[in-house]
Amino acid sequence: MSLRLRVYLVVTGVVAAALLGIFVPVELDRRWAHYVVWTIICLLSEMLWLTAPSGEGTVSAASTANLATLVLWGQGASMWVVAASTLLANVFVQRRPWERALFNASQIVVTMWAAGAVMVALGVPLGGLEGRTQVMFGSQWLDLVVPFLALIAVYMLVNRALVAIAVAWSTGRRYVRVLREDWFYRERLFDDLALFLLAPLAVISFGAIGYPGIVLFYAPLRITHESSRRFAELRDAHNLLIHSERMAAKGEMAAEIGHELRNQLVAISGRAQMLLKDAERQIYTHVQRHAQIILEQSRRVETMSKGLMDFSSAELKVERTDVNALVQRAVEFVRGQNRFDGIEWSLRLMGGVPDLLGDPGQLQQVFLNLFMNAADAMAEGGAVRRVIAVSSEFDDRARRIRLEISDTGPGIPASVLPKVFDPKFTTRTEGHGFGLSTSYRIIANHGGSITAQSQPNRGATFTITLPLDGPGGWA
Repeated sequence: MSLRLRVYLVVTGVVAAALLGIFVPVELDRRWAHYVVWTIICLLSEMLWLTAPSGEGTVSAASTANLATLVLWGQGASMWVVAASTLLANVFVQRRPWERALFNASQIVVTMWAAGAVMVALGVPLGGLEGRTQVMFGSQWLDLVVPFLALIAVYMLVNRALVAIAVAWSTGRRYVRVLREDWFYRERLFDDLALFLLAPLAVISFGAIGYPGIVLFYAPLRITHESSRRFAELRDAHNLLIHSERMAAKGEMAAEIGHELRNQLVAISGRAQMLLKDAERQIYTHVQRHAQIILEQSRRVETMSKGLMDFSSAELKVERTDVNALVQRAVEFVRGQNRFDGIEWSLRLMGGVPDLLGDPGQLQQVFLNLFMNAADAMAEGGAVRRVIAVSSEFDDRARRIRLEISDTGPGIPASVLPKVFDPKFTTRTEGHGFGLSTSYRIIANHGGSITAQSQPNRGATFTITLPLDGPGGWA
């Protein structure tokens, strides 16, 4: 931990302690039991957290409870309640280091103080709205709209600003980059806004029927949390299956790639030996030819190595991707393998196709699966002329890219065609049945679709459509 970060943590803690000393909860002798209960409510809200879709950071329902506490019980009480619940959650639930737990409790105190100051400045009573049903349910409720929107804005900005400093100094990233990458992106802003806007509902539920209203309010949130948690586990299992299938395909190609690399290294070694012999005899007429062959073979080794590295990547990397270039790299990767000997390639790739947002490693996996299936089908079917054709086109109105991959094999029987994307379904004795099902999931995860068409003895055609911006959360 750097010196400046230590100083920042200490200063934040001192400021928070001073604020807690100044802003003592109002009517403590009468309200202390409520404060204890709301500390528990905020603590339970802290436990409703999930890993963010990016895999870094978490989102929880704590913001909803924090804001509701501030509106109901006022500035001073909310600072103490939220500080206690945050500290307990960090230490006993999330098991964070003590310095991080103290900082999180300190920064939330400063955040609650700033948000509470704005709320009071805009006319909300210092002691909160608890017991003021005429304000919550009468004609005066419109007067709370502006204070509450201001409360949300200040809470979010101060909280993000304070935490981003600690994150930037602990990770070595620039401050603005931390804000942009960790908090101020569309999906996270929508998540935060949804949680913030739930706070008025919690206040109204409590104002209407008391604590039973809070139970009724949080019960659906708990159910939604469990569903989200199970979905996250299913998504992780799905990503693991995709990676496992990729490793299985990698192992299937390993022998062929090793054989091809050996052939290319033999050619390089042979030409290098010829160069040495010619140099010993002082014959230099064939130097350019030898060097050209060595260079060509080296480039083929480099192409295969890069393709294998891209294919083996385990991380999801969503980035702008040139689909035409990705197809060409996939073709170059497999062209030299024994499985593809004697196969002609027909590439009709539309020019000017925009880059799409996706994971190039996973998309390449789809192309390789389709290429290998086509090669195997044509070999088993004894096709006289073996051709794999790939075409691409762009629909500007729909903002979608369309790819077709076809072969000249025997085709897919009509009885089999509806099942080709089912997991574990295969017509090959040595097949594992996950290639096409995994390809289907990858394309679906990109917001696209993949279909298969075939006629007897006229080959098979797989059509892939992909939106430029992927699923809604990627853009």
